[in-house]
Amino acid sequence: MSPSFDLAVIGAGPAGCAAALAAARAGLSVAVFEPQGLPDKPCGEGILPSGVAVLRELGLQSLLARAFPLTRIRYVLASGREVEIALPEPGFALERPVLSAALVRALVRESRIRVFHRRVTSRRGAPGFHLENGEEWTARALIAADGIAGEGAAWLRGSRATPVRYGLRARAEARSLLEHVEVHLGRTSEVYLTPLADRRINVAVLRDALPAGERASSAWLVSALEEHPRAARLLGDWITPPEARALGQARPAHVAERGAFLAGDAAGCIDPVLGCGVAVALGTGLMAGRATARVLQHGSGAPEREYARFVRRETALRRAVADSLVFMARHPRLQELVARCLQASPSLGAILAEKVAGRTERRRAASYADIATQAH
Repeated sequence: MSPSFDLAVIGAGPAGCAAALAAARAGLSVAVFEPQGLPDKPCGEGILPSGVAVLRELGLQSLLARAFPLTRIRYVLASGREVEIALPEPGFALERPVLSAALVRALVRESRIRVFHRRVTSRRGAPGFHLENGEEWTARALIAADGIAGEGAAWLRGSRATPVRYGLRARAEARSLLEHVEVHLGRTSEVYLTPLADRRINVAVLRDALPAGERASSAWLVSALEEHPRAARLLGDWITPPEARALGQARPAHVAERGAFLAGDAAGCIDPVLGCGVAVALGTGLMAGRATARVLQHGSGAPEREYARFVRRETALRRAVADSLVFMARHPRLQELVARCLQASPSLGAILAEKVAGRTERRRAASYADIATQAH
């Protein structure tokens, strides 16, 4: 007989772990499927305030003692002009392996969660869902949190994204102290610097296209730092080699449907230039796990609609700001115009910072907190 669970979660990144923990603490039995162990996935490694709130809600606040506090984001324009925006609440920078290990340890401590190191595909059953890979498992509900290119619930995601941007990540020692996130905007690339603990810097490079004739990750990095010499001057010896990946941005038609949910990048990627990927993953994972508990207790309909509204609130403005930043990076005159507007109206920058940081969205999401007490 196939093992049966209340919920199956595909993917054990930040979104999948948050979903599994939220569901288990609401009384559900949960199976988590993750074939890759703890991969050091390329990302910006910053966690904006809404993501920090989720970590605290999940009981992982002690993890923040190992993180580097982030209070401001500094944009460096093509002219050399700086524009600084203060976060309404502190965020934190934390290396991805440290975050992943803490989340997985939390999964292991939950008696209602079983982790399977398997790659699976899923399909709807009658009722619920079937997951397969040599063996078969069944679940009453499903959350796919397997990233941009995940295949675990292809039937739910719909058409696949084509790469429209490319990203690269490496870590370096800091040649001089970096206290804030810096985003260097250029005509062909953006360089995103995140300070880490112990005088290290996470370096993310984003491009619209691959450098002509240059496929190797190291060539990408050299090319970007030549375009951004000010960023290069902050960097000392490299700690980790550069890793590159394609970024797809197509969004699924639906993020929730009859007991099935998409969370994290699977629900639609936001350009990494904004640095909100981990925060959105944690937030959507938490809310998907709680919505699942409502589905199994009260039936489908309202929970899926409310989750879809939450995802729109969490992503729509952030996606628009990210797209605007990428467009502005290619137009230096527009950069100067926007910089003058922000200097003339500091309150505009404060409003944007609050929306991007996610504080408003997190307060709205707090109304779901009672779900955690609803046992299946």
